[in-house]
Amino acid sequence: MSELGQVLQRAREEKGITLDDIQRITKIQRRYLEAIERGHFHVLPGHFYARAFIKSYAEAVGLDPNHILTHFQADLPAQPPTEQVERLRRRRVASANNPLQAGRWVTKTLLVLFIALIIGVIYIAAVNNNGNTITQPVPSGTVNPGAEIVTPGNGGGATTSPIAQQPQPPSTVTPTPDPGTTTPEPGEVASSATITFESQQGSMYNYSLQGGEKITVHLKVKEDRSWFGVSEGKGKKYVEEGELRKGAKEEITVELKKSAYVRLGKPTALELTVNGAAVDTSKMKFMPSNLTIKMKEATAQ
Repeated sequence: MSELGQVLQRAREEKGITLDDIQRITKIQRRYLEAIERGHFHVLPGHFYARAFIKSYAEAVGLDPNHILTHFQADLPAQPPTEQVERLRRRRVASANNPLQAGRWVTKTLLVLFIALIIGVIYIAAVNNNGNTITQPVPSGTVNPGAEIVTPGNGGGATTSPIAQQPQPPSTVTPTPDPGTTTPEPGEVASSATITFESQQGSMYNYSLQGGEKITVHLKVKEDRSWFGVSEGKGKKYVEEGELRKGAKEEITVELKKSAYVRLGKPTALELTVNGAAVDTSKMKFMPSNLTIKMKEATAQ
């Protein structure tokens, strides 16, 4: 069951609504509703319908659909390229088969050309009436730097006077660091254990741990609430999973062997320590964020 499905199912159960009620409200078949709760998005008829069904489900149970789609963007099925190409092809075919729309474009083009023709005729007539000389006034009394002013001379010639360019002060730009690209700092040393940040790939943060014969993960909620899951490794069954909420279940401790995989729905709302060493989750911008922790073997002296 996916985290998104758990959130929707929990909201439905808290309101005392059955899947049959959701089906009657949203007109979505029950089997698709069950697939959403279980995270089987491949059962749904395409990427567009998957997002539409999830949005309708969220509205039916009183959740903000836009927040749900944004918060669980990583869990939603990606739109296949073939589906995008097919949708674009259908739009082009529809446009080509609509002669009324094509006729409107032709009418607008002819109207623009007609107006341009009228302006051209008026301009030529004005030139013929005023002779061969036309005085072009400088608009608004302003002259571009580097331009030349042409004034008539006595012999029909012209004299030019360059306009000095005014030096422009160089503009200074103060670079602003992007807080979204900040990488979490390595964990603090606590007791005899040391946890070190190694690397990051997207929403995956990788750590190494020294000290101790096993891994003890402790989670405590700081504010609001957050979903969590802890296992021996990515893809393995969760040893513990659920929701920590302020005023209810606020903390939990999980003991593992030589490796750990921690998935946090809202990392900034939680405090995380591993073998007593604190891990900074305040700069983890992904929701959810995933952490891998591997025990390093003690080196021989």
